[in-house]
Amino acid sequence: MNGQITRNPKLAWREVDGEMVIISPEDSHVHELNETASLVWKHAEGKTLEELVEKISAEYEVARETARADLEELLAALGEKQLMFVSPEAKG
Repeated sequence: MNGQITRNPKLAWREVDGEMVIISPEDSHVHELNETASLVWKHAEGKTLEELVEKISAEYEVARETARADLEELLAALGEKQLMFVSPEAKG
């Protein structure tokens, strides 16, 4: 997984006290992201997983492998909720 990351453009969102609050206008469902997920939300748009791994690894002073595993898990969860998407990798 290293495609480009995008937010669902149908969502409304706002930062409240350093954390993201995301509203799905279609069903009025509210999602509140924790500090780490909020950081990813703010910096992910148009980035690749590897670019985010660098950011998270530096921000939280964790090994790249740990940052990568955690980000993959987070992005999968956000994808299941239709909040963020990772496009397929371009083939060489």
